[in-house]
Amino acid sequence: MGAGKTTVGQLLADTLKLPFVDLDARIVLREQRSIADIFSVEGESYFRDCETALLEQLKEEPTAVYATGGGIVVREANRNAMMNMGCVVYLHTSWTTLQNRLQHSVGRPLVDHDKEWDELKSLWDKRQEFYSKADIIVQTDGLTPPEVARNIAGQLLVKE
Repeated sequence: MGAGKTTVGQLLADTLKLPFVDLDARIVLREQRSIADIFSVEGESYFRDCETALLEQLKEEPTAVYATGGGIVVREANRNAMMNMGCVVYLHTSWTTLQNRLQHSVGRPLVDHDKEWDELKSLWDKRQEFYSKADIIVQTDGLTPPEVARNIAGQLLVKE
């Protein structure tokens, strides 16, 4: 959350001349409501079910660059599906940078500006175990989105 997945994903897709798919945007389109609304009405588990179902559908689509929500990794089935679909990239951003980016964000159901940051930091810490298993890990602090996209594109070319 806040690492730049959508921005970098779009730039990477443009660089690679591939379609770009934002899973959160697809869920919003399918559900006809915001992610915040899905979380508040149906709960996080329902949203994670939506992610899992969408990943299954994407297996049938042409090669693309996909941006996922940061919590998609909490389910083993999702991690396995992503690994089987292609190269998984983790945009590693320091907690300090993420906190600075998220301070003024809106519409993120897991960011509660009235609470302390400890709960969100704990969630981020727990997910590191899963994020660290990505095929490509890019340290994003101090880099612009185009620089991150070029870094990923270069690493993808080396892997081919």
